[in-house]
Amino acid sequence: MIVSGDRFLAELEALGQIGWVEGEGMNRPAFTPSYEEAREFVAGKMRDAGFSVRVDGVGNLFGRIEGSDSSLPVILAGSHLDAVPGGGKYDGPLGVMAALEAARSIKEKKLPLRHPLEVVGFTGEEGGEMGGTFGSRAFAGLIEEPLPGEKLAGAGLTAEGVRSSKTDPSRIACYFELHIEQGPYLERRNISIGIPTGIVGISRYAVSLNGEPNHAGTTPMKERKDAMREAAELLSEWFAWTDTRDDFVCNVGVFSLHPGAVAIVPGKAEFLLEIRSLKDSVMEEVASEFRSFLGKRKKVSVSMDRVIWKGAVDLDPLLQSSVEKACEEAGVSCVRMPSGASHDANPMARITRAGMIFVPSVNGISHSKEEYTAPQDLVQGADVLARSILEADRQLVKN
Repeated sequence: MIVSGDRFLAELEALGQIGWVEGEGMNRPAFTPSYEEAREFVAGKMRDAGFSVRVDGVGNLFGRIEGSDSSLPVILAGSHLDAVPGGGKYDGPLGVMAALEAARSIKEKKLPLRHPLEVVGFTGEEGGEMGGTFGSRAFAGLIEEPLPGEKLAGAGLTAEGVRSSKTDPSRIACYFELHIEQGPYLERRNISIGIPTGIVGISRYAVSLNGEPNHAGTTPMKERKDAMREAAELLSEWFAWTDTRDDFVCNVGVFSLHPGAVAIVPGKAEFLLEIRSLKDSVMEEVASEFRSFLGKRKKVSVSMDRVIWKGAVDLDPLLQSSVEKACEEAGVSCVRMPSGASHDANPMARITRAGMIFVPSVNGISHSKEEYTAPQDLVQGADVLARSILEADRQLVKN
C-alpha cells in the first residue's frame, strides 16, 4: 500500500463535515462561505505537506510537488470540491483528497517521479449560474466569449480572472480523476475498480407546448386545448419509444404549468428534456426523433430549443492501461466501462490525455445524503490512483 489509509480517511471525513447539515446532507455550492472554508482546509493540508499552493482567477486550487525533470510537463490529478444541495461527502472531494494523499505519499516515500505533479480542486463542477464543470472549462479555455459579466460579478468573479485561468495545454502531460461510480455496476459485480473508457455527452432542450387557458369547470373536455394533457400524452408515447433503444438515456426532471391554478385548464406546459449518450451522433438523432413526436401534437403550438450541448469524449488508452497495470500491481479486480455522468475529465480530455478511476457506490446512490462508499474501497481507490500516476509517469516519458 502506497498511501496512508487512516490519514486519508480522517481528512476526507473532516472535509465532509464542512457544509454538512445533519438530516439534510451537504450544503457546499461553489462561491459560498462553506465552499471557501473547504478549499482553505485542503490548501492547508497541501501547505503542511510542503506543496506549493496557488488559487487561480476562478477559484481553482492547485498544490504542486516537483519531479526529477523540471523540463517535463505536469501530471494533474484531482476533481472538484463543490457539492449538490443535499448531496453526499464523496462526489468530487474524494478525487481531490485522494490525489492529495497520493502526491503526499509519493513525496514522503521518495518514490521515483520524473514529471511534476499537481493536485487540483476544481470549482463549480456541479453547475449553477456559470454552468457545470465551470472551473475545469475555464482552465481548459472552453468558456465562450462574450463572458457573462453580471453572472460573474454575482459569483465574485471577473472576466479577466476567467481569461487568466486558461492554461497552456503544452504544460500538461495528463489528467487523472478518481471518482465514485455513482451507479451500481461495480458493486453488483463485486469489482473493485472501474476504468472509464469515455464520458457521455449531455444535451438539454427547452420544450414548450402552448394551448389555451380556460375555465376548468365549464370547458368541455373535447374542446380543451390543454397543454398539460398534450404534454402528458407526448411524454407517455416518447418514453415508450425510448425503451426500444439502449444507446442513450433521457430524462425530464423539470416541468412547469401556466397559469398554474387548480381551476384553470393549463395554457402552457414547459419542461427540459435531457439526452445523454457516448456518441454525439446518437444525441442528435434522438433529438430529431423527439422533434417528430412533438410535431404530431395538433391542439397546441410547440417549440424546442437547445440550451446545453456538451459533447461526449473518449478517455486516453494509455492512461486506461496505466490504471489496469496499477490494479494488477495492487492485486485488485478492475473492468473497463463507460461513464454515464459527466466529470471535470470531460473538458480536460479536450486539451490533454485524461483518465478516470471509479470506486463502487453502495446501492449505486449518489447526489444524495445517503451516498456511501466503503472505507476499504476509498483507500483502495486512492492507492490505485497513486500507482496509476507512477505508471503513467514512466509510460509518458517512454512515449
